[in-house]
Amino acid sequence: MPLRVLTPLGRSLLVLASAVTSVAVWLNWHEFVQLGVVAFGLLLVGLLWQVLPGTPMADVGLRPSRLVEGGTTATATVHVQAGAVPMLFPKITVAVGHRDVSIRLPFLAPFAHHTESFLLPAMPRGVHPVGPVSYEKTDPVGLVSRRFDTATGLELFVAPRVTDLSLFAGGLTNDLDGATSKQLSMSDLAFHALREYVQGDDLRHVHWRSSAKAGELLVRQYHETRRGHVTILLDGRRSSYRRLRDFELAVSVAASIALRAVRDDFDTYLRCGSHLARGRNATALTDIACRFEAQVEDDYLVQSDDAASAVSGTGLVVQVTGPERDVVELDAVARRFDQGATWIVVRADSESEASLADSPRFRELTVPDLSHLRELMARGLR
Repeated sequence: MPLRVLTPLGRSLLVLASAVTSVAVWLNWHEFVQLGVVAFGLLLVGLLWQVLPGTPMADVGLRPSRLVEGGTTATATVHVQAGAVPMLFPKITVAVGHRDVSIRLPFLAPFAHHTESFLLPAMPRGVHPVGPVSYEKTDPVGLVSRRFDTATGLELFVAPRVTDLSLFAGGLTNDLDGATSKQLSMSDLAFHALREYVQGDDLRHVHWRSSAKAGELLVRQYHETRRGHVTILLDGRRSSYRRLRDFELAVSVAASIALRAVRDDFDTYLRCGSHLARGRNATALTDIACRFEAQVEDDYLVQSDDAASAVSGTGLVVQVTGPERDVVELDAVARRFDQGATWIVVRADSESEASLADSPRFRELTVPDLSHLRELMARGLR
């Protein structure tokens, strides 16, 4: 009999049954023989209960599946369907991150359905797995217990706290129209030339005055332009920050800047370590910020090389780091990008004063908490 399936009560009963049976055989006491038979019989019933068919099924749902750190908590809903065996006030356990949440359900008849909802505990920023649902199948006496895992695990995204920043347009006016490329387009901003009409061309691009002079339809052709770009690089080296909460502040700063850029319709590149997102999708940028982690390894320069090669013509480069990152290394990162880009360094330091400093190479902001970021960024982009 595998001892691991026995509960503490079951193991105690097994020891008692073995002891009284030994005493009964040694002293020939019939009363102890009957007691041993009853004890072993209960254990046998518990084992048979485990092999009865009909494993219960469970599904887990989350509402909502995305939260903000320090805000409301999510509600998990578990739908349970009993198997062929009645469930005697079963206890189910739902894994939530590194914690387990246990719930006691009412009695469930064979094949009965039951739905239970409960609030999840407050979780820090990150991506937390929710599930699977574990069920302990126990006999009526509670001697034998087996654990079954059911339901597919879900992910709960807890986003960093952010603050709403001022419009970027005032500080990046030269980048709004984008730089022209060598690709030709039929609809854009930079006029290139006129060409003959081809079937399928949009009649809105016909240049009627030139067509009348030439005696044939001529349409406008444009240079394709690039959208404005904002690149945000978050330093993921743990030793760049004096305190772990400073790294969390840096994540909030980077996410706030990225969301402002997206709202202003800039193509945005947000990266920390191996985690990156780009484009103009606010949800994707927020989700990737949930996955940022401080690490021992320092791959900041390598990741900045990747960012510089992946993003061309960026109008703004924001390096978010801590007070311990050397300015020479920050300058080396900036030199990898176009020299015409605006360069801002934001240092997250919760025990410093809010400040803005200028140097010939860059503008440096020191942010002690999120409430100062809006004013400092507005001043930094002037």
